[in-house]
Amino acid sequence: MWGSATSSHQVEGGNTNNDWWEWESEAGRIRDGSRSADAAGWWHGKAEDDLSLAAGLGQNAHRFSIEWSRIEPEPGRYDVGALARYAEILAHARRCGLVRMVTLYHFTLPLWAARAGGWLNRALPQRFASFVAHAAEHLGEHVDLWATINEPNVLAIMAYGGSRWPPGHGRLGAALRAQATLLEAHALAVTALRRTTPAIPAGLVLNMPLIEPARPAHPLDRAVAWLQDWIFSGSILGALESGRLALPLARRGRGVDGLVRSFDWLGLNYYGRLAAKFDPLSPQLAEHVQQPTVRSPWIDWGEPCPRGLTEQLLRLSRHRVPLYVTENGVYDNDDATRPQFLVDHVRAVLDARERGADVRGYFHWSLVDNFEWTEGWSTRFGLIEVDPASGRRTPRRSAAVYADICRNGGPPDRMD
Repeated sequence: MWGSATSSHQVEGGNTNNDWWEWESEAGRIRDGSRSADAAGWWHGKAEDDLSLAAGLGQNAHRFSIEWSRIEPEPGRYDVGALARYAEILAHARRCGLVRMVTLYHFTLPLWAARAGGWLNRALPQRFASFVAHAAEHLGEHVDLWATINEPNVLAIMAYGGSRWPPGHGRLGAALRAQATLLEAHALAVTALRRTTPAIPAGLVLNMPLIEPARPAHPLDRAVAWLQDWIFSGSILGALESGRLALPLARRGRGVDGLVRSFDWLGLNYYGRLAAKFDPLSPQLAEHVQQPTVRSPWIDWGEPCPRGLTEQLLRLSRHRVPLYVTENGVYDNDDATRPQFLVDHVRAVLDARERGADVRGYFHWSLVDNFEWTEGWSTRFGLIEVDPASGRRTPRRSAAVYADICRNGGPPDRMD
């Protein structure tokens, strides 16, 4: 599969009933002062136009997400109009010849769930599973692949360990509790999906940067690099394999019903490499010093490093399930580096396949420019430029490069 990815809040617009819309309304929360507002206009008709454009550029798949707060605006009350709109979008994607991967949760919570404690509320996984069952029952005929949760590790660290995403607790302990609760929610969601739509494969999407010691011979750099990778990635992979939450996700190991092998496939979101240098004054015991790096004043996506994409795919291949690169892209407002980034990273995916990884799809982040969370509209990831004021679409040079890759099944030898 050659495709691209989007998420509901970032492209739909008008998601007034979730925690991010409320967060955006507070001064200083969004770096450029913008709001999601109408976003990329997908809820009001632009989705069909953009999906047709993607198919015209040679793509044969798309990764969507659906918005929990639209479908279940109040506990137990489901909006048939919202479900019908998602069915329209997904049906159009099928008419365009696009395989449809649908993510059931991509960072945003209904206000009623957020105000009840969010992912620190141990009752929320069961509420999420009920939503998942209802969505699957009504939309399953339009879906080829389910993803339960997008990046539980990122959400836990940014929203509960940090202060820039809602609810902004800013405590490592809260992040670890949230991460454990999210894994419980994933297990319950997969159980619901296997009962409701058993023929549709279900998976989980993880963000896994390559974390390496800044000074490979320095024992403290090696130690903090290992520790950061274990907290962010290794502990989750271990829990998925064993069905148990261990340190740091639980002080005393405990099993989670349905967690062991709770995935028919795994998705990898990969943006770059982080070089960890020991710093006893940092809350994380390290600073990230890689150069060059793709960084804004608030977020560091890391050094573009195709080697890391290959290595993380090979790491996931040990779980012996199909793999998908569910996000891979670069913040590049001028489209100066994105074309070469695409070529290099697709070659890295093909290298992983040649070395035995069962990679079945690559989804570029993103199809269109969108509201990039705390960065607002200041960081552009799209193959297609979007003017948020006018809605005008302009395919970038990287869109043409990716179209050649999609139609060729990889970068032609001459492409550089």
